[in-house]
Amino acid sequence: MSKQIDNLPLDDSAAPPLGMTVEKARVIAVDADSGADNCALWVETFQQSTCGSCEAKGTCGQGVLGRWLGRGTHCIRVLCDKGQADLFSVGQWVEIGVPDGVVLKASIMMYILPLFGLIAGAIAFDSANSSDLMAIIGAAGGFVLGLIGVRIYERTGLDSKKHQPQLLGLADSL
Repeated sequence: MSKQIDNLPLDDSAAPPLGMTVEKARVIAVDADSGADNCALWVETFQQSTCGSCEAKGTCGQGVLGRWLGRGTHCIRVLCDKGQADLFSVGQWVEIGVPDGVVLKASIMMYILPLFGLIAGAIAFDSANSSDLMAIIGAAGGFVLGLIGVRIYERTGLDSKKHQPQLLGLADSL
């Protein structure tokens, strides 16, 4: 039997929305006073790994890094409509959807822009003055400018509602 909370399905029998990666998360806080039209749920997602069942778990680089860096939880703010936030309580399991491509775009910007700035700064300062010290200064300056570009992209490009995780409905516990 499927119930509805303001058009949110409460069972997982429905197919996931196209263009979204679906993740289960636990509500850790309800923010009903986020803004005029939107409220938010703070949810906790859990990184899952298949390293425990893999035959190469002892020698795999991913498994070694996972053990060193530790698998943990991440807190995410999920926007929802004003009336929906009051219907959820701390400890409930929900499904959230992250639009496809958002993580890829953010990763490309985060890794490529500073690297491009580093290389462009080194080339520009080296061609202007053929000193290795100037090339290093140019590389450092280009890298910092790339990091500033990433921060600007994060604030402007990723802050729009279409890039935010969306609340899809209630989920069963893990």
